[in-house]
Amino acid sequence: MINCVGSRDKERPYCSRYCCSEAIKNALELKAADPSRDITIIYRDIRTFAFKEDYYKKARELNIKFISYEEDRKPEVVAVGDKVEVKVFDPILNEQVNLPADIVALSIGVVPNPENAAIGQMLKVPTNQDGFFLEAHVKLRPVDFATDGVFMCGMSHSPKFSDESITQANAAVSRAVMVLCLDFIEAEGKTAYVNKERCSACGLCEINCPYSAIQVNVAEGCAEVNTVLCKGCGVCTASCRMNAVDLNGFNNEEVLAQIYNLN
Repeated sequence: MINCVGSRDKERPYCSRYCCSEAIKNALELKAADPSRDITIIYRDIRTFAFKEDYYKKARELNIKFISYEEDRKPEVVAVGDKVEVKVFDPILNEQVNLPADIVALSIGVVPNPENAAIGQMLKVPTNQDGFFLEAHVKLRPVDFATDGVFMCGMSHSPKFSDESITQANAAVSRAVMVLCLDFIEAEGKTAYVNKERCSACGLCEINCPYSAIQVNVAEGCAEVNTVLCKGCGVCTASCRMNAVDLNGFNNEEVLAQIYNLN
């Protein structure tokens, strides 16, 4: 078994988390079916999270072999007649090891959905550098986005075990129910508003809003603010070339008056 295939490299530097545990668990099941089987796991680093470390200890006791490899010396699978052979440099022996194999199993890394970027742009939710969705706060809001009413769970967030995905799904449902059970939603006190007489309906504010809180109403010929979604960040105010968008309590006249009073 070869771990970290397609992950923990320059293209995908993250760990897929479940590969080591699954490989060791499968090796244990093969040993249980036939104790005479010679099984070798080739790995970058063994990462058996939480109580899954017990799998690793048991595998060692059953004489399942483990060989580590470096990124610049990846194992090679070559054909030798009707069979295959795995060539890998063993850093402990400090020499290349040739392993004849009946079966070569690859632990493939988790790859994010290629549509994540498009979905994120549509819903105005961020993705990280690896292509997975990024939560609002890793500790305080682990299943929320900065955009209200949109939640994440499972491998859309990051590689994880099935039990972790189920737990996160329950958390996301719980957060959604908290919104649905309310009779009304309180808006932020500091929200944007549009001066319809100045607005040219250019759509620049709609493009720049990170919360999808402002949209151009073609029938009205101006932009409109959804105060429930608005966080009062001021991006629309700063981007408006017609000075048609202001924040409650922070419009141009009020801010300039404060500046003049300081003088």
